[in-house]
Amino acid sequence: MSYRELKRRVKEMLLKGDTKGLSALVEKHARTISVLISLSYDKESVLTWRAIEAIGPLVKEVTDKSSGAGRIIVQRLLWSITEESGGIGWSAVEMLGEVVRSCPDGYNDLTPIIMGLFDEEIFRTGVLHAICRISEKKPVPLNAAAGLLNKALIDKDPEVRGSALLTLQCLQRTTQVEVPEAVKELIHDNSKIKVYCDGELTERTIMELAEPLIEAS
Repeated sequence: MSYRELKRRVKEMLLKGDTKGLSALVEKHARTISVLISLSYDKESVLTWRAIEAIGPLVKEVTDKSSGAGRIIVQRLLWSITEESGGIGWSAVEMLGEVVRSCPDGYNDLTPIIMGLFDEEIFRTGVLHAICRISEKKPVPLNAAAGLLNKALIDKDPEVRGSALLTLQCLQRTTQVEVPEAVKELIHDNSKIKVYCDGELTERTIMELAEPLIEAS
């Protein structure tokens, strides 16, 4: 199968939510993982978020058959966010988060690495998204996460502030994390961001995301 045809089929399966079909494709065509990565750059597209979401279970399947093959995929994602790669690895952090979420015991060593990328401005929303997704399946280091959230809540970028609020919501569902005072300062923040949830992209204001946290505090 040509790469072009493979990409067409992957897109089709992502849009249909055909996880079994994707799994079968990975078994027959290892380049399916490469296609998913190539589709993960446009955060304004539902297709991108579905590609990000799909990578975790697929890497788990690969890892279950060969831990070495799974690590190769992870190393590729890590490489893509280094200066040496010559690229930016736009969604690599989110994808690494999905890998840890799907296979927490096998890739738990990635959690501190992901959190350590927060200092890079371009990766902040990705780090917060990854923390949120991982925390739904396995506890994350709360002290470290709290430190990042305190910084994110006062970030100049509304995407970062919004991601921090979404991450706090995730942590509240699984832990007794305290709601920082900085959340209250966002109750009048009408900045809008795109939020991916349940397979769809919606537009929300920072204020809307802050309200349930303030009510619960």
